[in-house]
Amino acid sequence: MGLGLRLVRVDDRLIHGQVAAIWLKTVGASRIIIVDDRTARDDFLREVIELSAPAGVAVEIHDVAGGAERVKEAAAADEAAFVLMRSPVTALRLREMGVPFDVLNIGGIGAGPDRKPLYRNISASQDELEALRRLEQMGTRVELRIVANDKAVPFTSVDRG
Repeated sequence: MGLGLRLVRVDDRLIHGQVAAIWLKTVGASRIIIVDDRTARDDFLREVIELSAPAGVAVEIHDVAGGAERVKEAAAADEAAFVLMRSPVTALRLREMGVPFDVLNIGGIGAGPDRKPLYRNISASQDELEALRRLEQMGTRVELRIVANDKAVPFTSVDRG
């Protein structure tokens, strides 16, 4: 992971209390870069997310194409950035587009019709599991860590595929 990327995290809630109050402080980030096609296209959702960030923390919201370039820039910069996305499929797309990150933190993926429980409050669809496996094959360590003071749990230790 470049000096500028303090944390690359999948959390389907994007910015919420844990992110705003604890993770930003823990990793020392001053900027949140959200990569999510749906959020990037929805003006109301963008506004809600931007308003939920703590004061003094810059928030950028990009679609995957623009986000890949922006996160590459952030990885090479000195500014401390926290990258957030809703799905491991997005993380895989970023890696395939040349975005460098050694560790992917999985913090929260809620239950859903196509998702099966993976670990605590983290569920995953078959596509998401495949994306996580592929990231591991590409050399990105995938860890499940819901809150900052949790011990990181390797994805490989809970993957039943």
